[in-house]
Amino acid sequence: MFRGGWSITSSESPSRRGLLGGLGLLALGGCGFRPLYGGGSSGAVRTELSQIRVALIQERFGQLLRRALTQRMGQSIGGPAQPLYELQVAPAQQAEGVGIQRDGTPTRVRVIGTANWLLARIGPPRETLATGTERATEAYNIPPNQFFASDSSREFAEQRLADLLAELVVTRIAVDFRRREAGAAGLTPAIR
Repeated sequence: MFRGGWSITSSESPSRRGLLGGLGLLALGGCGFRPLYGGGSSGAVRTELSQIRVALIQERFGQLLRRALTQRMGQSIGGPAQPLYELQVAPAQQAEGVGIQRDGTPTRVRVIGTANWLLARIGPPRETLATGTERATEAYNIPPNQFFASDSSREFAEQRLADLLAELVVTRIAVDFRRREAGAAGLTPAIR
């Protein structure tokens, strides 16, 4: 401690901090906590995710979303050679102007993205395993008299929105795979 009575350094020794951290990890393990992607790239959930073919999605935003989905599932853009599952996604975007000026022009746009998805097992008979709807929000500024900057801002916002939606969809599917691995009879349908 210095003369003022306060110190930013810890009085605990490194071994004591390590012991407390280890006890915290043991407590998490005792309550049944397991990482979602346990086993890394060779874990059961990762293996299942790598067997999902993402169906083609129309329009530019759909292409961005499909690419983000395949990347999150650890695949190349072509998808798996022998897929076990197919993921169909129907994205939608809604834009609204915010930060309205006196003349009625917006200075900021909020984009709300929605992804309705369906995961099905391929093969006779085709079986729907899970469905869901994910939502995400992104925004961008509209600089006055800078059309290129406005277009760039919109494109970056669409990319971020596609990434957010892909993360939400893949996380939901991974959780369902984890539940199935833990003993549930099949993937649980998403309840909304």
